[in-house]
Amino acid sequence: MSVLAVAPQGQPLRQENLLNGLRVLLWNDPAASSVSMKLRIHAGAAFDPQGKEGTMCLLADAFFPTNESREFFSDDLGGSLNIICNYDYIEIDATSKPESYLTLFETVGGAITNPQLDRQTTDALKAKLVTRLAADEKNATIAADLAVRRRLLGTFPYGRPVIGSSQSIKTVDFADLKIALDRLFGADNATLAVAGNFDANNGFRAIRRYFGSWLKSDKKVPSTFRMPDPPPAGTQILESPETGITEIRYAIRGVARNDKDFVAASILAKVIEQRIRSKAPAGQRDNVWAKSYSNVLPGVVVIGFSRIQREISAAVTGEKPKVEANDVVANALNEKVSDAEYAVAKNAVFAELNKTDAVTRWLDADTFKFASVKADQSAADSVTSADVQRLADQMRQQPVASVLLLTQKTSD
Repeated sequence: MSVLAVAPQGQPLRQENLLNGLRVLLWNDPAASSVSMKLRIHAGAAFDPQGKEGTMCLLADAFFPTNESREFFSDDLGGSLNIICNYDYIEIDATSKPESYLTLFETVGGAITNPQLDRQTTDALKAKLVTRLAADEKNATIAADLAVRRRLLGTFPYGRPVIGSSQSIKTVDFADLKIALDRLFGADNATLAVAGNFDANNGFRAIRRYFGSWLKSDKKVPSTFRMPDPPPAGTQILESPETGITEIRYAIRGVARNDKDFVAASILAKVIEQRIRSKAPAGQRDNVWAKSYSNVLPGVVVIGFSRIQREISAAVTGEKPKVEANDVVANALNEKVSDAEYAVAKNAVFAELNKTDAVTRWLDADTFKFASVKADQSAADSVTSADVQRLADQMRQQPVASVLLLTQKTSD
């Protein structure tokens, strides 16, 4: 089973580079009903200053800071706008009707090359994000996901929240956004991909006109950070932000996105999920999950028990329950991966990978430094059950971080 094709609808790829270092990928498809532009800056929340988490996502929002600026894409261009901010990159995804693609290029190019970044805009974006975070921080599921990352990775970038916390956002000011803009948002640290019904020659001329004045970054910033120490032993018990809701998480160090074991790690996570679900009470199986998160640097594999509606074990007696993390994870990894488990898990993983469009795969190649898109696809296609078993044997030897969120019993 092949993961996916390496070009949208089989269309030929045209690759160009502007003098400022911007890499441009163009696919012309006369049969398409729209034009899609994806502009990816290869730096994300991993570069947030410690204590100022949320800086990069605030900056991403600042390019189209108002409802009016975002609604322009739907109301005037017949398209859409979506901005993605994660640990590894910031991406502006915008679409338009074919007849409006030049205006699409001009609008995005103008926002990037001449951002209207000021204190008033920064303060408005901060207030909006703090409101969102206040709601997120009352969600036990979100709190558990963040807590286990922090337990496993500490202050390592992937152990910190992508969009920050209500406390960290308050410390971010206009100067922080300006520093991040000058340091990381350069044309030579970005890739622009356009696919759809447009004239490639006219389109490239427009890209040179609207993106040619985009400056290079002040300096190249490699994605290198001091790797975290092993996590503390034992389970961390925290107060659940939702009364009566229990969340349990286990986390192990994972692999990088460009690692040869990327797909094997995803398959292994599915095998773990299948095994734990099979032993869980019927009413709780949908709340058990396992997932491999891969990034520019090695990510994490997380096992979760979510939205448990009653406190577990000795909580009824007022004692804190014991959660033996190493036992839970070791039991899930102890048995040899069977052919049947491998087949089911591989099908599930490949079904998910097939949802990734080919343009995104080309952008991923630049962000995660693949040898090539075809090489990444070949690596995925060649994964065997032996690869998954080898990775399981390695992970079984790793320390496990565990977190339990529950409503603590209070005295009368």
